[in-house]
Parts: sequence; structure tokens; C-alpha cells
Amino acid sequence: MHTKTCAILLAMGGPDNTGNVREYLYNIFSDRTLIRLPGGPLLQKPFALMISNLRKKKVQQHYDLIGGGSPLLRWTQSQADQIAELLGDDLPDFRAYVGMRYFRPSIEQAVKQAYEDGCRRLVFLPMYPQYSLATTGSSFAVASKAVKRYPDLDTVFIKDFHNHPGYIELLRTYINDNIRGDETLLFSAHSLPQKFVDEGDPYVDQVYETARLAAGDREYVVAFQSRTGPVTWVGPDTVDETKRLLREREGGLFVVPIAFVCDHIETLYELDIELPQVVGGDAGKRLRRMPMFNDDSLFAEALADLIRERAGSRVGS
Repeated sequence: MHTKTCAILLAMGGPDNTGNVREYLYNIFSDRTLIRLPGGPLLQKPFALMISNLRKKKVQQHYDLIGGGSPLLRWTQSQADQIAELLGDDLPDFRAYVGMRYFRPSIEQAVKQAYEDGCRRLVFLPMYPQYSLATTGSSFAVASKAVKRYPDLDTVFIKDFHNHPGYIELLRTYINDNIRGDETLLFSAHSLPQKFVDEGDPYVDQVYETARLAAGDREYVVAFQSRTGPVTWVGPDTVDETKRLLREREGGLFVVPIAFVCDHIETLYELDIELPQVVGGDAGKRLRRMPMFNDDSLFAEALADLIRERAGSRVGS
């Protein structure tokens, strides 16, 4: 008997307009897997509400500068649609959905919709190339809880694809097609509290492996962005490394967002607007960022191949 297989693409999510920024921030700061606020689990949500209220206005200004909302859902949905079409060649009823960890559509909503559409085998694919408990792990925890409501569901969790040949080949192509001869290659990844690494989180090691594979024979530097809060974060910091490289070297700096696959606040604001401003003057004009995959059909093909390989005989059986 044929079992209908579907995929759910997991991503962080983002507010669709500035009016939903507080809700988005509250969802992030309520997640104790990601951020362990003081006071223990009982005070996590009260503190999250306070922080989201305090940060709302500033973050709204950032989203205003990138068009008034996050484009992440649009790009992720485009990839889901293309994956469904690609895998539909073998599975006419294959579908792909999007589940966002901190905004809508939620992971729970995606699972419910998939089940109502007749899916009984779900492949969960995070849009984070490298695994971290704070990102993929948190999404997997929500997904695992959601599927327990449906005892006849079979599940496949694709943990990462940081060294998958299709992903690496595409990333290397994007670098080679866009970098200039006088530019230094700088990989920038979202940082992680050092305590996660000390507890065995593989994220940082996987970031460095991705960088090594994608750079090929090129010289490169790895740095980490988006560090906030009074904890020790993994470094070196992207801003500090950018200033150092522009000070010590001639030519430009080609920045590759290595932990992201499509445009959102960390690329469109932090790297495109904030970083040049912080660097300042003529030095800021020496920065260029690699385009993201966004709705590139080649990325959809790589993800479709990944689903075929990692799900094995479960896809199409």
C-alpha cells in the first residue's frame, strides 16, 4: 500500500510586517532552548514579554529599512513549491510545506495541514545547513511534539546538510561567480553562546567545515555575527574581523553568509546596512555580499536530492 510522503521545510521565521515584530520577538525570547533568561522556566515568558516590549521599536526600524517585513517566508515557500514539483515526478501526490519556529505558519500548523491533506510520512528538513540545538534542535523538539498527536505518522528528520555535495557545489559556484580578484573571502555565520559549544554542540565545527569545503583553494576567514546579550559568544566577531581585514589588506572584502540560505534580517540589515555603517567611510564601500540562494531552482534541486538520499526508501515506497 502506498504511503503518502510529504516534506516540511523548517525555518526560523520572521514578522510579515512591523506590526508583528513584538509577537515575533516574544516567541524568540520565550524559547528556553535558544535563550535561557534568568529566573528559571517560570519567569522565562514574563522576561520575554518585557524584552520584546523594550526592543520592539528598534527592531521595527530595522525591518522598515528592508521593506517593512521579512521575506523569509516568501523564499522558503518558493523552495517548498519547487521541491514538490521536482519530487512530484516520482510521487504525483508529493507535497511540501513550510513550518516556522517563531512565526506563522507554525510548525504545528504545517504538521496539521499535512496530515489533513493525507500525508502519513513526513520528512522534516531544516533550512539551517549546520546543526545546532538552538536552531534545528529547537525546531525538531516542536515537530516531535506536534507529530505525537497523530500516532499513525512516520517521520524522517534530516539533521543537517553542511557538507552535502549539492549544497557545497552550489555555494562554491555562487562564490566563484561573484567574487572579484582583489577581494578577501570572509564567511560570516550567526554566532552561538559559547556554553552550547562547551556542551558539545556541533554547529561551530560544521560552520568551519562548510567554509573549508566551499572555499576550495581560496584563502578565507570565518567570523560570527548577531551577538547580543550578556553571555560569552563564539568569535571572532564579524565587525571586528571586517575592520581588521580592511585595515590590513588592500582591495575589497567579499562576505558570504554561510549559515543562511535566503535573505532575511541578518543579511539585508546586519550585513548590507549596519556593517558598512559601522565600518564607515571609504572602508564601508569596499564591502560586497554574496547573493543568497532565495528562489534559485538549483538550490531546490539540491534539497530535493537531499530528501531522496536521507529519506532513502521511505520516499516513493
